[in-house]
Amino acid sequence: MSLEDRLRIGLSHREAESLARALRVIPDGTLDLASNDYLGLARHPRVVEAAIAATWALGGGARASRLVSGHTPLHAELERDLACFKGAEGALLFPTGYQANLAVLSSLPQPGDLVCCDKRNHASLIDGCFLAAARGAEVRYYGNSRKLERLLDKTLPGGATRFIVTDTVYSMDGDVADLPELLELANRFDATLIIDDAHGTGALGPDGRGALEHFGIGPQDRGGFQPPTQTATHPENVITIGTLSKALGSQGGFVAASQLVIDWLVNTARPFIYTTALNPAACGAALAALRVLAAEPCLVETLRSNTCRLAEGLQAIGYDARHQPSPIIPVMIGDPATAVRLSAALLEHGLWCPAIRPPTVPSGTSRLRVTASAGLNAPQIDFALKAFLAARTP
Repeated sequence: MSLEDRLRIGLSHREAESLARALRVIPDGTLDLASNDYLGLARHPRVVEAAIAATWALGGGARASRLVSGHTPLHAELERDLACFKGAEGALLFPTGYQANLAVLSSLPQPGDLVCCDKRNHASLIDGCFLAAARGAEVRYYGNSRKLERLLDKTLPGGATRFIVTDTVYSMDGDVADLPELLELANRFDATLIIDDAHGTGALGPDGRGALEHFGIGPQDRGGFQPPTQTATHPENVITIGTLSKALGSQGGFVAASQLVIDWLVNTARPFIYTTALNPAACGAALAALRVLAAEPCLVETLRSNTCRLAEGLQAIGYDARHQPSPIIPVMIGDPATAVRLSAALLEHGLWCPAIRPPTVPSGTSRLRVTASAGLNAPQIDFALKAFLAARTP
């Protein structure tokens, strides 16, 4: 069978099962209830102006990898502020959060090491674990803390290291990993805890510092951060991976950790060494977003208020909507075809909310992934709830 025939058959099967995907442009005037712009900063005037200023000053692209000629004062400044924001000794930028995950998991685990990966982790963490396994690490998957404890209790070769890998916020369900329990296990078994705080950064914690702050772990000074005076309070055995492309309204990824870990990544992480640096506009936008968040911590409270109003409103009109600590509100449907029909009906009523189907979520759990934002106002939330009510199937 030719490749063309095989692909044609495969796509027709996806179409028949309501699992086909296609790129679509959001129609003008449609309310977007699916983005990860949790604080509404992507279009904040200060963020946009900073991106423009950085472009004029440094150009449209970084021109080379960081180790050649792509490193600029703007990259260094953003890394200092991110380290301060997370309470870590150092930080390292990547063009995407996906690359940051691949970098950490392809360069830190060594042959003979044990990598314990949560089954619900994002695809980028799963792919990173594939790379760890290719390098000779033993990768095992867990679904609960009891299984994880049994895995960690395994005797390893001399000099081997244990790693626990988890999302902080599960991107399709919105719930939050039990970091205190995971950190206790990491401490007990002398393991390193790798957390992907993509959906927690800017959205969790009193000041939006992320999941560690949400649980009272790490920096606890209130009223915003004051770079570069923040002292390192990030646990030594925790490596935080984050993104600039969600609550911070820009693009790119980062790692916050001890300076020793950062130095190791600079020297060994192929996804860092062999890629063009993050573009100046994204650096400028992210820097501005961090400073807006520091100056306007009320954004985090507004986000929580909007999340509560949306989740409770959806529940009140009969939807299986789950109110989580994060801004992610899964509206459970089950059947992919029904989820697709509901999404299409919502679009007819002016609301953008695509259906999420397997393999992104397990079979039988298709849903609409509703996301709240501090950028939503009360009339927009009311509009969204009315759209959901009008779009309900009998």
